[in-house]
Amino acid sequence: MRRAIERAWKRQGIEGRAIRLALLPASALFSVAVRLRALAYRWHLLRRHALPAAVVSVGNLSVGGTGKTPTALWLAESLQQRGYSVAILSRGYGGEARVPTVVGAASIAGIAASTDVRVVGDENVVLARRFSGPVVVARRRAEAGALACRELGADVLVLDDGFQHLALRRDFDLVCVRPSVAGDDRVLPAGRLREPPAALGRAHAALITKGGADERVHPALERHLAKIPTYRGELRAVTLLTPDSGEWRERPMGVLAARKALGVSGLADPQPFYRTLHDWEARLQDFLEFADHHVYTLDDWKRIAHRSRELDLVVTTEKDLVKLERFPFAKDKLVAVRVSMHVENGAQLVDSVVAAIERRRAELAADRETRRP
Repeated sequence: MRRAIERAWKRQGIEGRAIRLALLPASALFSVAVRLRALAYRWHLLRRHALPAAVVSVGNLSVGGTGKTPTALWLAESLQQRGYSVAILSRGYGGEARVPTVVGAASIAGIAASTDVRVVGDENVVLARRFSGPVVVARRRAEAGALACRELGADVLVLDDGFQHLALRRDFDLVCVRPSVAGDDRVLPAGRLREPPAALGRAHAALITKGGADERVHPALERHLAKIPTYRGELRAVTLLTPDSGEWRERPMGVLAARKALGVSGLADPQPFYRTLHDWEARLQDFLEFADHHVYTLDDWKRIAHRSRELDLVVTTEKDLVKLERFPFAKDKLVAVRVSMHVENGAQLVDSVVAAIERRRAELAADRETRRP
């Protein structure tokens, strides 16, 4: 089914075009539904929760592949450097957490904590390994935010994948947009968009992540992007990681060019991963693709081991590494590419976010003054 829908998004062959045509009525209904939902929040027919902290959202319009989680990490670290106490909030996609859960070891009695991918999700385990502040997951991010403010001392909350989470009041919306990809002209299920392009009108800024040779975003999005500040970012490989006695040890990226490798990924859009491996002249002999957020089984490991038995490396992504490291690979055979977001004129973008944070802090201070007896 997933592959059939992807063929429809790309309009591949007669079958793909026919499926896309059949899905257009469902897309029209979905588009109306999300527009009405946004209007209900705008007209205060649905309640928005306000938290006693500034809230900054990093999200996107389309499903997968825009670099929103690395961007959320970059922004959270940038705000930490400006002196704020920052927590990252996530829905915990792919995890089973039913109550607000801190990703990491338990440090405060009575607060749920876990490093289990099955509980908190793969991307959040990666975030917690890299971010020095708290990462909190919950189905209702207002509950995660309340915990972060009350128990963890956060005064700024960064929402990972929060653009459509309208139930939580926010002070700044940053939307990640990728260069033109098939399906970016229609909403689900006939296209990749979660909302119509006009939803960009809610954003305070956009970050266009660099892709291949064609750097233009889809024409359906361009005219809306022209109305908001737009920045450019690029995911850059910074190191290789390999499991070593329960820790991750760094290795130079040049290792990829010296050894034959099998590539393994569980991503919504593996193309950026391919480009990274190509840029570093990886000697890929084979590649295995799995669904986004795939949880690897023993049979998967056997398949990977069989396909890589005469190769030097198994190369994967950081969010796949947290699920593959439990299997018995030969020492130094399993490696993951760590990427970081680099933003052109990033200081200017952070300045805009800080201005929104300070406005919110002033509002909260004024509110506290009015409540004093």
